[in-house]
Amino acid sequence: MAVTIRDVAALAGVSRGTVDRVLHGRPNVHPLVRQKVLNAAKSLGYRQPAPREVRKRAAMLIPPWTDGYFNRLLDSGLRRAKRYIGDPSFVLDVQPLPNMTAQALLRAVDKQLAGGVDGLILRPENTPEMREVIERAAGQGVSVVTYDADVPDSGRLCHVGQDLMRAGGIAAGIMAKLIRPPEHVLVVTGNMRLEAHKGRVDGFCRKLRTFGFGDDAYRIVEANEMNEVTSELVAQALTSDPRLRAIYMATQPIAGCIAGIRRSGCGQWPHVICNDLTPSAKRYLLEGQIDFVIGQAFDQEAFQAVLALYQMLVRGQKPGREVYYTDLSILSREML
Repeated sequence: MAVTIRDVAALAGVSRGTVDRVLHGRPNVHPLVRQKVLNAAKSLGYRQPAPREVRKRAAMLIPPWTDGYFNRLLDSGLRRAKRYIGDPSFVLDVQPLPNMTAQALLRAVDKQLAGGVDGLILRPENTPEMREVIERAAGQGVSVVTYDADVPDSGRLCHVGQDLMRAGGIAAGIMAKLIRPPEHVLVVTGNMRLEAHKGRVDGFCRKLRTFGFGDDAYRIVEANEMNEVTSELVAQALTSDPRLRAIYMATQPIAGCIAGIRRSGCGQWPHVICNDLTPSAKRYLLEGQIDFVIGQAFDQEAFQAVLALYQMLVRGQKPGREVYYTDLSILSREML
């Protein structure tokens, strides 16, 4: 029968806690007591068990995008990250959220924190509630990496995503070659509280003004990435504004935009620039219904976010940068 700490404690006449402190080299043990414990362990032939492997557990929370394109790219980046890391001590759980609401994300984060997670990868809205929960996580020693959308100055470890202002500025530069003042452009976004949506819009509008377009040349609408809402808002804008000649889809869904153009019955098809080469965007680009797509490397976001979290949790290495930008691309029909 194997000798236990209880046996060593009994022979040395001390508590099991004292034996544990001595065997692990901890302080606050009298030298004579320490020697007595060591002598007892040696005489009994006690062998200290090998230390258990310490695992670090992280979770990536993923919203239910209406287009599975984003999930497929994220999955590709996650699989590549796991192969690259190849460390069984790092356990990453991928948790789908029930819906796109901020409340669903906040509840999921609270659940992970209560479960003792070591790290989190989030796509958050920039709200006081989200900032508070990230700050709370950091205060508990939980490392948080944001992807696609960010909450700056919240205590998060780093952010991985598209250079949103640059992406919006690129779209504006192309748009300024397609229309001229006093023509108007409709800017369709999802939720201006989400940095991934707001940043592109801000970049687009700021750059557009440098080409001589006034503040009245563009109108911003929020469609919460819903097809029917997008369709209705696009149709209303085209019907009510005879000078509207272009649409910038800062977010998905492009299918709702195309449906709204058709629904409006406008005589002249507007110029359309959108983000992300989803299957729908690719089809409309090939058909000539949209002019350009600003592409982003969503798989890079997943890969870099996981790698940054792994290096922090397992190796204790902080990221070299606070923000990691992924690749940008400009796509036209001729490039497909």
